[in-house]
Amino acid sequence: MAAVAFHHGARVFQSGENPVLVSLGDTSVVGLLCTAPDAVALDWPLDTPVLITNPSQAATLGDAGTAKDALDSIFDQAYTRVVLVRIDEGDDAADLLANAVGNFATLTGVHAFLKAESLGLPRPKLLLAPGIGTATTADGIASIAVTTPGAGYNQGTVAVTINHSAGAGAEAEAVVTAGAITAIVVTKPGFGYNATGLTVTISGGTSGAATASVGTTIGPVVAEAQGVAEKLRAIFYADGPDGTDVQAVQARAKINSRRVFYSDPRVLKSVEGSNVPKPSSPIFVGLQAKRDRERGPHWAGSNMEIAGIVGTNRGVLYGDQANYLNEHKVNTIINKNGLRSWGVWTCSSESVWQFVSVVRTHDAVNEAIENAFLEFVDRPMTRANLDFMVWSGVQALRNFENDGMLLPGSIFRLSNANSPTTGAQGIVKFAMAYEVPAPMVDIRVDAYRNIEIAYEALFNSVTGEFIVAE
Repeated sequence: MAAVAFHHGARVFQSGENPVLVSLGDTSVVGLLCTAPDAVALDWPLDTPVLITNPSQAATLGDAGTAKDALDSIFDQAYTRVVLVRIDEGDDAADLLANAVGNFATLTGVHAFLKAESLGLPRPKLLLAPGIGTATTADGIASIAVTTPGAGYNQGTVAVTINHSAGAGAEAEAVVTAGAITAIVVTKPGFGYNATGLTVTISGGTSGAATASVGTTIGPVVAEAQGVAEKLRAIFYADGPDGTDVQAVQARAKINSRRVFYSDPRVLKSVEGSNVPKPSSPIFVGLQAKRDRERGPHWAGSNMEIAGIVGTNRGVLYGDQANYLNEHKVNTIINKNGLRSWGVWTCSSESVWQFVSVVRTHDAVNEAIENAFLEFVDRPMTRANLDFMVWSGVQALRNFENDGMLLPGSIFRLSNANSPTTGAQGIVKFAMAYEVPAPMVDIRVDAYRNIEIAYEALFNSVTGEFIVAE
């Protein structure tokens, strides 16, 4: 206790060394990127997150664009908070994609979700751009072949520029070996390219040259959203091409990210008496929000009855057809005792991160610990504070276990990597280990015939007596 002025009597001072209570944030918050050209601009400014807490707020969005349909599908499944970002449709499809991809420096387009917390809004966790965020595009930069390796290049300074009058958004990185360009890796395929007038410029050395090829690549919005989702610890829900099963699988194969949940086909909704195809991503987002609010993020939004739709644009049979899609991480909709969601998969190639519920629960736990421990930042590194931190971490994991979010055996402790040198720099390290329960996706029951016991029980039950009803 610090020295205080003279006092004759008893006084109580609240200690600054206290434990903190770790609690989960709201994982059911939706982040909707959409168009609404008839919206009231003052209510829905472009590239600005706006919070919807009640469906009636959507009245000033107007009927045109993608916003109204998406909100209707989400709210058909559950009422949840939605952070909406409205973008300009532009003059054509290329403008729309460019506006959706946005700019990381000015936080426009899909990057606008990163502004939500600074504006006092909740952090969106379930991201989608229905009608915009399709999985693939047919006019991206599929590959770049080195035709002349050149000389004098350095890995740290070499730059690759893709030049085209109409295309946009493509980025690539060169691989340098002994001063020569040995390969060029496309990091963002972009969109709107064709072979006419397409060139590649390599700077930072001499004589290097390459040729770009246009083809089917990951959709630009999906590609850009992966980084945003990583920063937000969120999942982006992408729509498939709604063609054949094979096309759905081929498009899914373009994506390798645990931050993307991919669904196909589109759903059918009744609009003025006609069945109209609509993206399925709002359905899956709404169902996951419902699960989060009722159960928690460790429950996937799968095997749930769907409200507000009359069917799917392509029928998917339970069994071999659904298995084919699910095996390739395509989440779908089946008609089994009613239309229901069917799939728990991310687009990750790592089997440890294949389940969306596992990824999201890890995000929720890590974020809860991180947010709670901000309270300890800049406190003195005393035994009391360190004990409080360990106690807080242990209790948090225990509570998560009791809630069914984690399996038994979680650990939270000081890390063995601490040293006097790091301690003197104000660095303290902790280590935690826990495991999220995997969803039961393959339930197997072995069935056997029980001849001996069954017939023995039958014969033993025969008495030879007749019972006559009165």
